[in-house]
Amino acid sequence: MSAVAGAERPIPARKGRHLPLGIYGMLVVGVFAGVIGLGSVTGTFQTSGRTTSGGERVAPAGESVTEIKGWMSIGEVADAFGIPLPELLAAFELPADTDPATAVKDLESELFSVTALRDWIEGREVVAP
Repeated sequence: MSAVAGAERPIPARKGRHLPLGIYGMLVVGVFAGVIGLGSVTGTFQTSGRTTSGGERVAPAGESVTEIKGWMSIGEVADAFGIPLPELLAAFELPADTDPATAVKDLESELFSVTALRDWIEGREVVAP
Protein backbone atom coordinates (compact mmCIF):
# COMPACT_ATOMS: atom_id res chain seq x y z
CA MET A 1 0.00 0.00 0.00
CA SER A 2 1.54 3.23 -1.06
CA ALA A 3 0.40 6.70 -0.27
CA VAL A 4 0.00 9.15 -3.08
CA ALA A 5 1.39 12.57 -2.31
CA GLY A 6 -1.34 15.08 -1.69
CA ALA A 7 -4.06 12.48 -1.29
CA GLU A 8 -6.26 12.91 1.77
CA ARG A 9 -7.67 10.18 3.93
CA PRO A 10 -11.43 9.96 3.77
CA ILE A 11 -13.28 11.12 6.89
CA PRO A 12 -15.10 8.21 8.44
CA ALA A 13 -18.87 8.57 8.73
CA ARG A 14 -20.22 9.18 12.23
CA LYS A 15 -21.99 6.29 13.76
CA GLY A 16 -24.82 6.81 16.22
CA ARG A 17 -26.93 9.84 16.96
CA HIS A 18 -25.65 13.15 18.29
CA LEU A 19 -27.55 16.04 19.82
CA PRO A 20 -27.24 19.40 18.12
CA LEU A 21 -25.10 21.79 20.18
CA GLY A 22 -28.02 24.16 20.92
CA ILE A 23 -30.19 21.38 22.32
CA TYR A 24 -27.29 20.04 24.35
CA GLY A 25 -26.72 23.51 25.86
CA MET A 26 -30.40 23.91 26.74
CA LEU A 27 -30.40 20.46 28.33
CA VAL A 28 -27.40 21.33 30.53
CA VAL A 29 -28.96 24.64 31.64
CA GLY A 30 -32.29 22.92 32.27
CA VAL A 31 -30.74 20.26 34.50
CA PHE A 32 -28.78 22.92 36.40
CA ALA A 33 -31.89 25.07 36.96
CA GLY A 34 -33.93 22.00 37.87
CA VAL A 35 -31.48 20.98 40.59
CA ILE A 36 -31.53 24.49 42.12
CA GLY A 37 -35.32 24.70 41.83
CA LEU A 38 -35.82 21.31 43.47
CA GLY A 39 -33.40 22.27 46.25
CA SER A 40 -35.23 25.54 46.85
CA VAL A 41 -38.62 23.85 47.00
CA THR A 42 -37.39 21.21 49.45
CA GLY A 43 -35.52 23.78 51.56
CA THR A 44 -32.11 22.22 51.04
CA PHE A 45 -30.80 25.10 48.90
CA GLN A 46 -31.12 28.66 50.20
CA THR A 47 -29.38 31.85 49.24
CA SER A 48 -30.98 34.42 51.53
CA GLY A 49 -29.40 33.59 54.88
CA ARG A 50 -32.75 34.39 56.50
CA THR A 51 -33.19 30.96 58.02
CA THR A 52 -30.88 28.52 59.72
CA SER A 53 -30.28 25.02 58.41
CA GLY A 54 -32.96 23.90 60.88
CA GLY A 55 -35.50 26.28 59.34
CA GLU A 56 -35.62 28.84 62.17
CA ARG A 57 -35.69 32.50 61.20
CA VAL A 58 -32.39 34.30 61.77
CA ALA A 59 -32.73 37.28 64.09
CA PRO A 60 -30.11 39.57 65.60
CA ALA A 61 -28.94 38.50 69.06
CA GLY A 62 -27.71 41.96 70.04
CA GLU A 63 -24.07 40.86 70.29
CA SER A 64 -22.71 42.89 67.36
CA VAL A 65 -24.10 45.49 65.00
CA THR A 66 -22.73 43.45 62.10
CA GLU A 67 -25.66 41.06 62.69
CA ILE A 68 -28.07 43.72 61.41
CA LYS A 69 -29.19 43.02 57.84
CA GLY A 70 -31.51 45.06 55.64
CA TRP A 71 -34.16 42.33 55.50
CA MET A 72 -34.54 42.25 59.31
CA SER A 73 -37.44 44.14 60.83
CA ILE A 74 -36.92 47.35 62.75
CA GLY A 75 -38.72 45.75 65.72
CA GLU A 76 -36.34 42.77 65.77
CA VAL A 77 -33.34 45.10 65.80
CA ALA A 78 -34.80 47.26 68.57
CA ASP A 79 -35.62 44.20 70.71
CA ALA A 80 -32.22 42.56 70.16
CA PHE A 81 -30.29 45.64 71.24
CA GLY A 82 -32.68 46.65 74.05
CA ILE A 83 -33.67 49.93 72.44
CA PRO A 84 -37.20 51.27 72.87
CA LEU A 85 -38.70 51.43 69.39
CA PRO A 86 -40.00 55.02 69.86
CA GLU A 87 -36.44 56.16 70.70
CA LEU A 88 -35.02 54.48 67.62
CA LEU A 89 -37.69 55.93 65.35
CA ALA A 90 -37.24 59.43 66.81
CA ALA A 91 -33.46 59.29 66.37
CA PHE A 92 -33.90 58.93 62.61
CA GLU A 93 -37.03 61.08 62.29
CA LEU A 94 -39.08 58.09 61.19
CA PRO A 95 -42.87 58.19 61.67
CA ALA A 96 -43.91 57.23 65.22
CA ASP A 97 -46.55 54.85 63.82
CA THR A 98 -44.00 52.81 61.83
CA ASP A 99 -44.94 49.12 61.89
CA PRO A 100 -42.31 47.17 63.88
CA ALA A 101 -42.47 44.42 61.21
CA THR A 102 -41.15 46.80 58.52
CA ALA A 103 -37.84 45.71 57.03
CA VAL A 104 -34.93 48.04 57.77
CA LYS A 105 -34.15 48.35 54.04
CA ASP A 106 -37.69 49.60 53.38
CA LEU A 107 -37.17 52.55 55.73
CA GLU A 108 -34.06 53.90 54.04
CA SER A 109 -33.94 57.66 53.54
CA GLU A 110 -31.37 60.45 53.62
CA LEU A 111 -31.14 60.07 57.41
CA PHE A 112 -31.66 56.34 57.79
CA SER A 113 -29.78 53.36 56.39
CA VAL A 114 -28.44 50.05 57.68
CA THR A 115 -25.00 51.65 58.05
CA ALA A 116 -26.39 54.69 59.88
CA LEU A 117 -28.37 52.40 62.20
CA ARG A 118 -25.27 50.34 63.00
CA ASP A 119 -23.22 53.49 63.69
CA TRP A 120 -25.96 54.97 65.88
CA ILE A 121 -26.29 51.78 67.95
CA GLU A 122 -22.51 51.57 68.42
CA GLY A 123 -22.30 55.19 69.56
CA ARG A 124 -25.45 55.16 71.67
CA GLU A 125 -25.01 55.59 75.40
CA VAL A 126 -27.12 53.18 77.38
CA VAL A 127 -28.86 54.86 80.30
CA ALA A 128 -29.45 52.51 83.23
CA PRO A 129 -33.06 52.56 84.49
